[in-house]
Amino acid sequence: MTHESAPQANSPHELLSSVRDLTRQVRVAQRGTWFPLLVLAMVTLLAIPVYRYAPYWDVFSACRSDADHMVCPAPNPAELAYWTVALTVAYAVIAGFYVRQSRRRGVGSPIRPYVVVGVALAVLMTAVSTWLTFHPLIPMPADPSSAADIEVGPAAWLVNGLASPVAVIGLALLVLAWVERHWALLAYTVVLLAIVAIMGGQVIQSSSRWFFLPHLLVPAAVLLLGSAVFALFRPATEAKA
Repeated sequence: MTHESAPQANSPHELLSSVRDLTRQVRVAQRGTWFPLLVLAMVTLLAIPVYRYAPYWDVFSACRSDADHMVCPAPNPAELAYWTVALTVAYAVIAGFYVRQSRRRGVGSPIRPYVVVGVALAVLMTAVSTWLTFHPLIPMPADPSSAADIEVGPAAWLVNGLASPVAVIGLALLVLAWVERHWALLAYTVVLLAIVAIMGGQVIQSSSRWFFLPHLLVPAAVLLLGSAVFALFRPATEAKA
């Protein structure tokens, strides 16, 4: 009589390693990082004509002006309306992209938390900006033609900066980095938010009607660059899916 040893099942350690590898592959297949960055860059660039040509709606009668200058404690309501609508539409487009991608690749999509937080932050940005109109953390200068007499602490600049559209985009990207378990996206988003914080602490004194361009072109360039890099270095399996 002979005895044949039955094939041994994989050890718990090997099974756990296999599950981790499979989980990692699924997470990579779920990623589409380049697309949200591209869409958000386009939204930022499309804001340029709104900033330049939309008339200021002083709906709260909070502006101070002289013969040649006008200073207001809050963004143009037309700009806030643009960002709220544009970001909502952008997140809907991003959600559609991820859903279509998940169906094509046969994996689930983790995009819902990112979309929900993104839309919520866009609405919250408008609410905070409206609140800051009546409770400004940065006082209006006595002379509308000069910002030299503005003296506030870094906390006030930080709060105002976080209420900006690009900061809202960056904060939502932190959620995307979390749901995709994407460390490179996390590092990229931290850099983006640092740029926003630095630019938000600067007062641009210019008589040009295009004075706002650096605050839109720089973030748009960073978003486009990030989109190109993530698209270029995405895994081969992701690119072919």
